[in-house]
Amino acid sequence: MTDAVTRRDVLRVGGVAVTVAVTGSACSFLSTKPSGSDSDAGSGKKTKEPPTLAAKVKAGKLPPVKDRLPAKPLVVKPNEKIGRYGGAWHLRIKGEAYGDAATIYSFAGYENLVRWDPTFKKVVPDIATSYQVNAASTEYTFVLREGMRWSDGKPFGPDDVVFAVQDILMDKRITSIPPFGDMKATKVDDHTVKVTFTKPNGTFVNYLATRRGAALTDYPRHYLEKFHPKYNPQHAAQAKKIGFKDGITVLQDVGGTWSFGRNPDKPTLYAWVLTTTSDQKSQVVVERNPYYWKVDPEGSQLPYIDRIVYSVVGDDEAALLKTLNGELDVATPQLKDKPIVAKYRERGDFRLFDVVPEAMNVACIYPNLTHDDPVKREIFNNRNFRVGLSHAINRPEIIKAVFQRQGEPWQVAPRKESTYLDKEMATQYTEYDVAQANEILDKEYPKKDARGVRLGPDGKPISFLVDVATIVPTWTDVLSLVVGFWQKVGIDAHVNSGSPEIVVERGSANKHDFSVWAGEGGLDGVVLLNPYNYLPLLNPYSFFGVKWAEWYNSRGKAGERPPADVRQQMTLYDKVNATSDMDEQARLMKEILTIAKQRFHAIGIAALPNGYGTVANKIGNWPKFTTEGAWVYMSPAPTNPCQYYIKPS
Repeated sequence: MTDAVTRRDVLRVGGVAVTVAVTGSACSFLSTKPSGSDSDAGSGKKTKEPPTLAAKVKAGKLPPVKDRLPAKPLVVKPNEKIGRYGGAWHLRIKGEAYGDAATIYSFAGYENLVRWDPTFKKVVPDIATSYQVNAASTEYTFVLREGMRWSDGKPFGPDDVVFAVQDILMDKRITSIPPFGDMKATKVDDHTVKVTFTKPNGTFVNYLATRRGAALTDYPRHYLEKFHPKYNPQHAAQAKKIGFKDGITVLQDVGGTWSFGRNPDKPTLYAWVLTTTSDQKSQVVVERNPYYWKVDPEGSQLPYIDRIVYSVVGDDEAALLKTLNGELDVATPQLKDKPIVAKYRERGDFRLFDVVPEAMNVACIYPNLTHDDPVKREIFNNRNFRVGLSHAINRPEIIKAVFQRQGEPWQVAPRKESTYLDKEMATQYTEYDVAQANEILDKEYPKKDARGVRLGPDGKPISFLVDVATIVPTWTDVLSLVVGFWQKVGIDAHVNSGSPEIVVERGSANKHDFSVWAGEGGLDGVVLLNPYNYLPLLNPYSFFGVKWAEWYNSRGKAGERPPADVRQQMTLYDKVNATSDMDEQARLMKEILTIAKQRFHAIGIAALPNGYGTVANKIGNWPKFTTEGAWVYMSPAPTNPCQYYIKPS
């Protein structure tokens, strides 16, 4: 341990204060290796299956690999080269239920009927070998991979999908809000299942590629039906055996689609199966699935890596020490720690990689265009007013002061990496020009009071609050500067900081003047599936048009009828959801974005800069592109972690 990076090293080099409460020796705390004698290194010559499974076959504990694989296994193209079997992969979880589940699934639990390809741009077959959609986008027929098996060796097929839809998603006792709306699943034959909707659902396949898609393939009927009242009148007795009051509770909890980290008994289709649960508070371990249904180009069964060990490290600075000492094979340290991380990469035997954020902006500023106050509504709806405010913002100063010179001026617009990129939309009105800002504002509101504050159409000072949630510390820093810039051009704006709950509550009630929230919608999948930053779809997160969002979601029964161009956006988005033609979806989304550009309904600050991560040099086939921050992508899952491998030492 003499060569290990210590807290004193970190303090000396990076000025990071670390306080860790530990019992036992420093070595035992820093170790993330599971108990046992298994090596972290890969094995030698590769065969058609891992040596550990070959030994079980020889002992009669497993069928031969040819009988465990489907008739046509999915062939996974390596990111770089054919890998090798063996070893353990060490990752971190924080000990937080939701975040831990997301991390576990992102590395070890992503197998849906379809999935994102490694570029995160195309939806490709996965569990389903193919699918067809009718012209009305109301009927989807999936051909399933013949001969697939659950991790316990039981067959997987259409009956499991029908059970998931009819008996889980459509049973209101279990699922109060179905993730895909009203639907029905029927078995066509032993390898085909049909899913139907009462109205067009063109983006169904897109959603199936997201985390939401697991709902159709994560309910093994043979295991779960004993807990279902429909199939077992004694479901409560079965539930009590595992500590639950009844079967419904089991199906909602350790039987549900977020149960992978908590229920070792539930069979899965994933590359690794759970052996210890997150309830143990120290680590979660997943080991290779002997019935996994994917192979490399040489026909060798995947995954390459034997197991993944997720160690619970709640403190970020303790995790930083583990990273610097090379004890976490993949990590995403904080931006402020990048200098010290880069300094110790040779010593820790890791390399750095870029992480492209899903979000397109460090902070989106939304004027309330449906404000209850008619004067504020008139001012905020004045596009020239918004343009003047934008020119008054010194974005380079914000980028320098708050984001360590990382980023570039950017409006509410898709990222450079997106096929929806519109450079004009992204950069319009981002030039810092106080003279131009004043010229624009002088034409609209030339009169000022004795303090130099501009007067609105009612003759009163233009004054408003900007609601800023404390959930992201930089938001307050950014807006403190922004309101100062606005005050210099005669606008009496002030920051109104509060908890995210308060900001959301004020937004939902339409009580906000301006609000600040996340810049979601930077990459293709999120632009398509969750474009609330570009048209008012989501109350309250479309803070610029809460009442319009209510009108849209209630189909005119509530809220307020939007202007014609916003209604046009909504009509176009209805068409997006009505067609399964992905090229047509993209074309329609571009029309929606063009209207958003013309409206200029929200003000952006800067493109969210790339994050970074560390990956051990021993990890092979690490992808060239990763992202973060989106339930849509679950990165790095689309890059096929099953083909990552551990290089020989």
